Amino acid sequence: MKRFSLVRFAEASVGWRTCASRFLTSYSAGLACLFLALAGMRLLDDYGASIDESLQRNIALVSADYALGRSNELLSHRDRSHGVAFELFLLAIERLLRLEDSRHILLSRHLASHLVFALGGWCCAQLALRLTGDRRLAFCALCLFVLHPRLYAHSFFNSKDVPFLSLFMLALLLLHRAFRAETARSFLLAGAGVGLLTNI
Repeated sequence: MKRFSLVRFAEASVGWRTCASRFLTSYSAGLACLFLALAGMRLLDDYGASIDESLQRNIALVSADYALGRSNELLSHRDRSHGVAFELFLLAIERLLRLEDSRHILLSRHLASHLVFALGGWCCAQLALRLTGDRRLAFCALCLFVLHPRLYAHSFFNSKDVPFLSLFMLALLLLHRAFRAETARSFLLAGAGVGLLTNI
């Protein structure tokens, strides 16, 4: 009886380890991106403001006023040719949370930018998985994307280049999916992704 119980326990233990191994292998990229996002929340105070952040936020304010018919300042604004999709997203978060303190505004921008960077890392891993079929290579691609020191630092305060990089990965993933699926819905999604990328 004791021997039978030990055999059953050993079988259950091996089965549990196999399931855990499969789970970690299948969801390693997602778990790594989740860890990246959580780590980023802890590191927000470690990164200051860049020289461009106030200029970028001002572009969003001027563009929002123009879109709402409040002002025509955008027509003569020196940075009117810059894409504002991501900046308007950051401004919407700021208004939704009713942030007025400059420090809180800055931290909200940094957190949103970093979360988009984590999304870009996940898209990179998914694209690598679709192209190679190898989860280990996909995880390596993710690590190369998110662990590059300069990219990681810029993921907090660069609201132009890093969102563009992340949306570029998303657009590539959507395009790959569209040409594989060949459905109207998938091509519409890919078109929306490319349009958003172009605006950034």
